Amino acid sequence: MVKIITTALLCISLTLSTASSSFAVNIATIGLDPSLIATYLAEDESGNAEVINAVNYFINDYITPNMTDFEKEIQIIKYLVENVTYDMDELTNESHFINDSYKAYGALVNHRAVCSGYAKAFDLMAKMCGLSTTVVTGEAINSASQNGPHAWNQIYLDGEWYNVDVTFEDPITNIKLGFNQLLNNYINRTDAEFATNHIRENGHTCTATKYGKDVVAYYLNTGIVDFNANVDNIRKMYEQQIGIYSMAGNETELKAVVDKLLILGAKYDNNSNFIASGNDLEVTTYILTHLVAGENVVTVVTGPNTQNKLSIDTGNWLKEYVKIPGKVSMQRIFSSDGKFDTRILIFKLG
Repeated sequence: MVKIITTALLCISLTLSTASSSFAVNIATIGLDPSLIATYLAEDESGNAEVINAVNYFINDYITPNMTDFEKEIQIIKYLVENVTYDMDELTNESHFINDSYKAYGALVNHRAVCSGYAKAFDLMAKMCGLSTTVVTGEAINSASQNGPHAWNQIYLDGEWYNVDVTFEDPITNIKLGFNQLLNNYINRTDAEFATNHIRENGHTCTATKYGKDVVAYYLNTGIVDFNANVDNIRKMYEQQIGIYSMAGNETELKAVVDKLLILGAKYDNNSNFIASGNDLEVTTYILTHLVAGENVVTVVTGPNTQNKLSIDTGNWLKEYVKIPGKVSMQRIFSSDGKFDTRILIFKLG
């Protein structure tokens, strides 16, 4: 009886209308395994309509008929990252795989979920947008090298499968992330890339790279799908913005762009701003070369544990090394992720 009522609730046709076109999605025909439907929705069947309405609102606000499958996917991920909080409380109780936080209902209605809820919400939203996706299960390895049960997704784009982990894109401790700022470490990645901290038990083989990290990063920052995307260009764009906001005295925007650069990773893919040895003379020469070339923002990346060990970290570096006519001031921003030390130097003349 429960399954009959649930199925009836699912057979609702949702129509999105725009000025130029409309399309409809029938929940009963989007590809969900009927035996799993109850695991997506609420324990209380009266809440099922809330799930349907939540996805319908998302489609109405964020999806347009001319979007590609890739663009729809990114909108779904960004929406979940902004609107769902990881349910830490669920980690300590005994209701595993029963509580709403393990279902799409938890993510889309309660806005709290664990990995299963994130994955099922992504799957439901994607299927309602006409995408081919699946939920896969296995184990994940955390930063303490501990294994635990985990669920994520795979998506089919242009004839090939990719791994997507929205839970890992929305880390519990990173308060800087939001709708326009994703980690982009777990979107459209291969099995080999996921193998560092994911152990998959089912699903499809994922070896495609067409919609990989560089394409995602470029799209997130420009709104353009470019299969020849060069993420170093995005880094340089951020550096230009940092200079503009610094000169304007706009500290709020300056901090926001610095955060984006550091999350993306400040080390150029071509290693041109990376001095692995942290050699003091090499660092100084690199900075001066770019400053003489007219750049007012210089980002230099070294290996870890170099803070306060280089000349650039001293208060008299500017006076001793910069011989450009006129008054020059410098703002220094330092960051370390344990793997790389980053210095963002902002020079102001006059």
